Amino acid sequence: MARVLQQYFEYRNIDVTMAEMQQTAAESLKEYDAVALATYTWTGGTIPEETEDFFLDLSATDFSQKPLIFGVVGTGDPYYGEDYNTAPALFTANLRASGAIQGATTVKIEQGVSDETMPLLVNFAKELITSVEKL
Repeated sequence: MARVLQQYFEYRNIDVTMAEMQQTAAESLKEYDAVALATYTWTGGTIPEETEDFFLDLSATDFSQKPLIFGVVGTGDPYYGEDYNTAPALFTANLRASGAIQGATTVKIEQGVSDETMPLLVNFAKELITSVEKL
């Protein structure tokens, strides 16, 4: 998902910095106009273990001073029933509580990117771009 979004943003001549959450300081997101987070849902409907520190840091970071526009995309396995693809909602709630502005509707897809889900990601990217342009 992240690579597809990266390619689309670059196609639209937008500067992109790509990084893994576990190697990113939440505070560094203040340097950007927008952020697109791509995640998956771990067993039990939780965020991936490797993103826990980043997730906690997000909740301790104030994004209300300089607006940070964000969007979240996620994958999950419907096998898990009620726990299917819940991590995107957790990240969305965390960012909103920290003062960030949701600029695109959260996208949840099954397993991974396919021809059927590609339009969802393109629309997500377009929404995010439009939200930044409105600021």
